[in-house]
Amino acid sequence: MNILRLIAKDVRLQSYFFLPLVMLEVAGYLAYALQMPSHMPGVAFGLLHGVALIGDFLICFRTMIAEEKNRALMFIKTLPVSTAEIVVAKFAVNFLLVGLNTGILLALWGGGRALGLIEVAPHLTSQLVAAGLTYHCLSNTFFLMISLLFSSERAVWVPFPALFLIMSVIVNFDRIEIALNMEAFVALLRRDNQLFLVLLWIIIYGSVAACCRILQYKRVFA
Repeated sequence: MNILRLIAKDVRLQSYFFLPLVMLEVAGYLAYALQMPSHMPGVAFGLLHGVALIGDFLICFRTMIAEEKNRALMFIKTLPVSTAEIVVAKFAVNFLLVGLNTGILLALWGGGRALGLIEVAPHLTSQLVAAGLTYHCLSNTFFLMISLLFSSERAVWVPFPALFLIMSVIVNFDRIEIALNMEAFVALLRRDNQLFLVLLWIIIYGSVAACCRILQYKRVFA
């Protein structure tokens, strides 16, 4: 029950921020999409996810930094609410807002294709939607873990070098795959997309559980 009340609190506080965020994302996407050459179809959908990724970061930053500045988390800790409940509620509301944000952007893409306004690939499928929601929940998990384990204001710069590191891993993934003898496992994941998504959700669940565990022994929200 405490978790539901904390979620409702955050949804109410972020309701004034969420709609302008979506409108800004759509406007920014359209401003760049109109400049893209038609012979680069994959770039348009990639840009959509890039815009959603910025939304992931801003949603996380907003749900944490606002409460740190007005010291609301310190007040909540004086109530009969456990640290684990606070953490789970933060992840839950972030997943809710990130899922809604990503869903709206993907729905606009699907609607644009259905109306003939968007002619480039890909065609929106349920598997593509599930993958998009999973990827953005995973990225938000990363952002939120950083802001919970550190001060949001100090940790705001951490994701950027981390993203460069992730990009380096992606670029050199073939070499890493061979060096770690992961060819068979990677081939299995490539054949079975659903298994890959399940693995990502296991990582998300493990990250949330680890965050709850660590914060039980760490002085936070002070």
